[in-house]
Amino acid sequence: HTLEPAYTVIEKLGGKSAVAQALSLDKSTLSRWCQPSPQGTGGLIPQRYWPQLIEMAREQRVRIGVKELAAVEV
Repeated sequence: HTLEPAYTVIEKLGGKSAVAQALSLDKSTLSRWCQPSPQGTGGLIPQRYWPQLIEMAREQRVRIGVKELAAVEV
């Protein structure tokens, strides 16, 4: 599944393996972020991971912020 914003954020940060390792999560957890509910989160990334993802993006010089994580139009 490729539900947004989870799919794009994960891909920008190097894919499921890289993000799972950085967050100390199983790849299946990231897969659920990209799946429709009730099995998944409907593309939403749990907010408790946002600071780590933003820091990862900063380290990789990738542009990801709250706007992308929350999937809001500004």
